[in-house]
Amino acid sequence: MSDSRSMPYQPALDGLRAVAVALVLAFHGGVSWMRGGYVGVSVFFTLSGYLITALLLREHDRTGTVSLHRFYARRVKRLLPASLLCLAAVVVASSFGAFENVSSLRRDTFGALFQVANWVKLFGSGSYAELTDATLGRVAPLEHYWSLAIEEQFYWVWPLVMLALLGRVSTAAGRLRWLVGMAVVAAAAAPVIAGTWGPDAAYWSTPARAGEILVGAAVAAALQRYRAVPGFAAPRYAGAVTAVGLIAIGWAAATWSSASGPAYSGWLPVFALATAAVIVGVQHDSVVRKMMSLAPVVWVGTISYGLYLYHWPIFAALTDARLGLDGVALLAVRIAATVAVATLSAAIVERPVREWSPVPARPLVAALAATAFVAFAVAVVVDPATTTAVDVTAAAIVPVDGPLVALQLATSTAAPAVAPVAAPSTTTSAAAQPGSTNADPPAVDDVEPVASVASLVPLTVPTPTRPVRIIVIGDSTAQALAVGFVDWAVDHPDVAQVSVAAAPGCGFIRDGVIPTDGAIDFAGRCATVLDEELPAMAHELEPDAAWLMVTMRDAEDRIWHDDEGALAPFDERFRERLLADYRTLADDLLSAGIDHLVWVLAPHPASPFEGEQRKMLDPARYEVQFGVIEEVARERPEVITVVDLNGWMADLDLITDAGLRPDGLHLTEAASRWLFDVYLAGTVVSSVT
Repeated sequence: MSDSRSMPYQPALDGLRAVAVALVLAFHGGVSWMRGGYVGVSVFFTLSGYLITALLLREHDRTGTVSLHRFYARRVKRLLPASLLCLAAVVVASSFGAFENVSSLRRDTFGALFQVANWVKLFGSGSYAELTDATLGRVAPLEHYWSLAIEEQFYWVWPLVMLALLGRVSTAAGRLRWLVGMAVVAAAAAPVIAGTWGPDAAYWSTPARAGEILVGAAVAAALQRYRAVPGFAAPRYAGAVTAVGLIAIGWAAATWSSASGPAYSGWLPVFALATAAVIVGVQHDSVVRKMMSLAPVVWVGTISYGLYLYHWPIFAALTDARLGLDGVALLAVRIAATVAVATLSAAIVERPVREWSPVPARPLVAALAATAFVAFAVAVVVDPATTTAVDVTAAAIVPVDGPLVALQLATSTAAPAVAPVAAPSTTTSAAAQPGSTNADPPAVDDVEPVASVASLVPLTVPTPTRPVRIIVIGDSTAQALAVGFVDWAVDHPDVAQVSVAAAPGCGFIRDGVIPTDGAIDFAGRCATVLDEELPAMAHELEPDAAWLMVTMRDAEDRIWHDDEGALAPFDERFRERLLADYRTLADDLLSAGIDHLVWVLAPHPASPFEGEQRKMLDPARYEVQFGVIEEVARERPEVITVVDLNGWMADLDLITDAGLRPDGLHLTEAASRWLFDVYLAGTVVSSVT
């Protein structure tokens, strides 16, 4: 590059880009020994901070100023063409149904388009549709744009900061002190952000990640400062510095957890020192620098931006279900497609645009026009879609005129209301849902099971001396089934009063993390329900029984300790911890004055799981959980009853019936009411009276 604002080309830095993008692709490709490969994004951040700051310092030293409009024009030409092309491709693919089940696609596309994807992720998680996507293993194609947004936000602000700094501080030593100070302050702020606003803010918020970028900026100032020192020579240990930095990066990529640990507690700015070591080390000749400058490695680095941009939507589109492949074969196809697309993009779009040299205003105008066009296409083509799965419903009991209650059905876009069912007056029946008072099966498929289901004789429900007070505890499947229980109780006020203390993704294993949760904070809401709301309800209502049900949550792979990795239910360590937590739950509930526990064996899922979540169709996972429930019940048979709802539905061939569970997981309102009419009410009430 001959421009006065440029600096000598260093192939090894493209080699570092190649390392970073390889880590990310391996991580997103599911390579088991690369569970911390997301640190490749941090490498990109620090390298970007170094390169941009070095360019600005060099331009100021040569010209006495920084041309803002030229800077922004260069950034626009470098970043926007491929980014817009990727977004346009996703929009076109979505019009052909490629991502039809992704609920947040329109929102994500606008977030990526306007360079705020990280904030969209930080403040947008938790809707019911997103919970369903996470549960089913659906992958949104623009999940990775959050990191591009952070860099782009930095690019908009940093030239202004540097222009102000360079106008006030004239010496290289002074600039170095300022930039080191900024990096230290930003690095110190990251753990504070993590401690105050949580791990999501530590990972996605721009202030928390600024420290990594500023470490690179400080390196640029340091190299400028010491290169100006007379007699400065390359240290003999430069190669060792580079090697140590690369080893540290590789160690983090191989050992850090994908769901917890340093990256989520504000320590990534410290990790950035490893990248800084590599940047400093490759300034001087060494064997390591020569290896990083090999032509194939450098070539990967030159298309690394395209590889990062295109890989995630390609991975999301080329699923195992579509290709009929898995493991290494699936990853190989995905990477080959990504390399091909990134290579074509670089040759046909990115390089020609970078070499375009009009007056600086034209790229900016072209960028605005192109962005507006893509935004229009998104608005027209991408529906503000909702997931195709049935909504999970939670019973919300709302007081009306004193003791009278009304049953409302609300989608779980937020935490479900948890309130007691008051004893209704004689007018309460008006609140019952239409058509929910008979025992006819709801929309059962017109196949063999119909005859046996239609001929079912509802179980007799005993009449207790007073209404039995019951709390329903569990996950979203318990919520969905509880709708029928509450509805049934409203129609039978002399038999039962039902309250609900449940939340989506709320299981009874209290420690560890589930890797597939991603950004959804299931555990946080669950802790609120089980540790705060449930004890308060138990104290106030003095319930006679607790009705417990969890479907997937306690059968998913879980990480308790980073050195163990993810454990499946078939691992004896998993089973031992499951048993311990279930015993503790039973002890706690019984100690709280609840006289009886009714533990329901939930029907196996029959959902259209995608990707890694397809493992959740394995019945053996749930049999481990069922075995633990039955063991806990055998230890206290006088106070714990097990209800085998899964077995009952399986005997009637109802497990895969879409009329009962349209999404293969959650019962509809009508289905849950029908189940209580014909089976569950008699079973549950009989067990506690």
